[in-house]
Amino acid sequence: MAISNDELSEILSWLPSKAIHKLKCCSKIFSELSDNSYFVAKQVENSLKKDCPSCFFVQRRLISFNNYAEFHPLPGEELSSGIPKDVIRFLSGSTIKILSSSNGLILCRNNQTELFIINPTINSFLHVPLPDHLQTLKQQWRIVPDFNMTMVCDSDDCKVFLFDNEFWGLKLDCHVYSQKEGSWSKKEKKCFSAGSRNLKFENAVICNGAIHFISDCSPYIAKHITYFRPYIMSYDMANGDENRLIRIPKEARMGSHDDSCDMNIFKWSQSQSMCLVRLRKRVFTVWILTNYESCWWRRILKVRVRGMGLMEQNPVIIGFTVLDDDIDFATETKVYSYGLIPTSEKYMVLSEICEHRCDSRFVSNVRVRCR
Repeated sequence: MAISNDELSEILSWLPSKAIHKLKCCSKIFSELSDNSYFVAKQVENSLKKDCPSCFFVQRRLISFNNYAEFHPLPGEELSSGIPKDVIRFLSGSTIKILSSSNGLILCRNNQTELFIINPTINSFLHVPLPDHLQTLKQQWRIVPDFNMTMVCDSDDCKVFLFDNEFWGLKLDCHVYSQKEGSWSKKEKKCFSAGSRNLKFENAVICNGAIHFISDCSPYIAKHITYFRPYIMSYDMANGDENRLIRIPKEARMGSHDDSCDMNIFKWSQSQSMCLVRLRKRVFTVWILTNYESCWWRRILKVRVRGMGLMEQNPVIIGFTVLDDDIDFATETKVYSYGLIPTSEKYMVLSEICEHRCDSRFVSNVRVRCR
């Protein structure tokens, strides 16, 4: 019985990425899968139904001239994490910077001026044009300054949010690119109130229909200023003028200006909420936001790195993240995972994931679904 190309695409969209790449070497029909819009859409939609990522990238942070990303499959997922070598080479280029990731797709910036949305599983690249005001800057100065950007993707659309302003100030304009519409739009009269601190736009968390960003905690704000302590700011994706400041726990604010202190927020899938992780003096503390309206947090972990069972001598933690409700953190040479869910067999168990070569003070982890 003959089947249509759409039916074939539907079937193939469920395959692991390694199987897809093997099939693409067999015939012209399979080799053109990445150009089939129906297949691309179905593959992304089906990937959202696969809860666990199978691989991740480790990338230098705060080094604009050489970002260098490393690819690593997760233990036990080597057979399904089949990213094409040319995609890995592209993402590992010194001029490529991974800006954001969402549901298996990656937003990258190349040569300071070009943007791409990449589906590494099927080797699909979508060029994202710069918004008009940045295009003008590029034409005048042949370079585009750093900008604050994040990406949100679901089965319906993939949207890129860019926050900036022409003049220095506390309010940022929001520009949104829709992959479905293929164009940018500006949220008129819906500025984002960012507060006096710098926000970590690379660590965006979607919760309650809003994008959330945590501020830094460096001691450059005077004590009498409202924004002296670090905070979380939300941006409502539907009604951008409805911004909200979310206070972090009092315990997290204490000692937050210490040079060794670093805080970030992450998605907490157990309750469709967010968690806050603080690292200070080699102590990890984790809180879960249990009541969004009242900003009520519950502490679920406080542990010294040495108490996790880490055997490295005098380890220096250079980056951390939370994915699949586990803490993943990197020392100067290795990446580890530590379980946070009491019902999991990995709870409070330290596992070594891999070695890395990102010789930087800070690294970031980006996990993707490549099954």
